[in-house]
Amino acid sequence: MTQSQAIQSMELSFPDGVPGFPQLSRFQMTQEEAGQPFFSLKSLEDDQVGFWMIDPFPFFPQYEFTLAEAVKKQLQIEEGTPLSVRTVITVRNEGDVTVNLKAPIIINEEKALAKQVILNDENYGIRQPLFQRPKAASE
Repeated sequence: MTQSQAIQSMELSFPDGVPGFPQLSRFQMTQEEAGQPFFSLKSLEDDQVGFWMIDPFPFFPQYEFTLAEAVKKQLQIEEGTPLSVRTVITVRNEGDVTVNLKAPIIINEEKALAKQVILNDENYGIRQPLFQRPKAASE
């Protein structure tokens, strides 16, 4: 099994917690299926708190942003530091899946440090459809 086929699992420290849960700083990120872009993020301090995430780049290849120097410093990011980006997804009652491109989670893989950052970019929303629904014949 190659590294790309292995299921990734990593304990992450969020020094500031996550938005809405500032008191929670320790989470387990687990890839749900080897080679797939879907991940779970579960609190190690409160088993009622968890999120679904994706690697956004297979779905949004044009997705890009610049990290603020303060974020780089907090996450101890230097030139060549291995990073991952994940975005939170929400499954709605109607089966629609949306992704929060406005607030990606940045992960310093080397130090297992993470932070959800809010981008100052109007091109990215908090409820971006992950999949385009086919239109019904009557539409």
